Amino acid sequence: MAIGHDGEILRLNPNLSYSDEPVNPFPISIDHACIIGNNLVATWLDAELMLARMASINLDNKFVEGPTRAELRIQKSLETALHPAGNTWSRVLYSQTLALTTDGQRIAFVLLNQGVYCLNADSSEKWRSPPPVWPEVSSMPRGDETICMDFIGSEIHIWCAAGGRLVLNADDGTIIRNEVVEIDAVVEHVYRESQHELICSNNGEAFHLTDSELRMQTDITGPIQNAIWDSASGAWRISGWRKEVLLLDEPTICEFSEIPVHCLNIDGQWWNLFNDGNWKLSNL
Repeated sequence: MAIGHDGEILRLNPNLSYSDEPVNPFPISIDHACIIGNNLVATWLDAELMLARMASINLDNKFVEGPTRAELRIQKSLETALHPAGNTWSRVLYSQTLALTTDGQRIAFVLLNQGVYCLNADSSEKWRSPPPVWPEVSSMPRGDETICMDFIGSEIHIWCAAGGRLVLNADDGTIIRNEVVEIDAVVEHVYRESQHELICSNNGEAFHLTDSELRMQTDITGPIQNAIWDSASGAWRISGWRKEVLLLDEPTICEFSEIPVHCLNIDGQWWNLFNDGNWKLSNL
């Protein structure tokens, strides 16, 4: 699946080609998305109109054009609320979604000032818990700002921008531990694969941790768009600002004129997706 800047969704074939045109089931850009089973679960927020939704769309069905933003403007009540077209379920949200993740069976997400929620694939609620807090960094700038979350086995890890990690029991939402990763940077995103973690800062620094121990720190220079662990190389593949980076013991860099936003392994070959919509074979 490919998601466009304005909320378009596009189904890709295994060879990265496509036969259908992009479709906009959502009225504006998608904030967060994940795939659970054969469904795309996505959220959107219109801050000006103070409207937000979370919806699930079956990926086996033909995508349908949804309501426009102009139609949202004339919405008068919850009874007449507009929802994404072709949804299997859709929920009105009363706050901004800060993070969203899935383990393939459940969906977990954080709503601003509301709390942490866990749903089954059919949107039935499993549990909810209070908004995440990180006491050790609460006095620091952005010490209460949720930036990402992930299922790790039977746990859910929720990160804040000051480097705090809140660990919840994935079955009931109770707190297991609250800890801080000591790095001198504002955290923008954390990627994880097995025992490997890549903590990305807002100024392009990357911190590679293995089993929670710092293995390497490097400056990628510029924002990091995406990162994926390459198990064959034992390294992180990073989509940076007009460059791709293979982060092993030292970073190997290949520069571009366009901006890579994602990388994908197809039959043992790595491909870069650029912001102009084109795919190119990786040079690394």
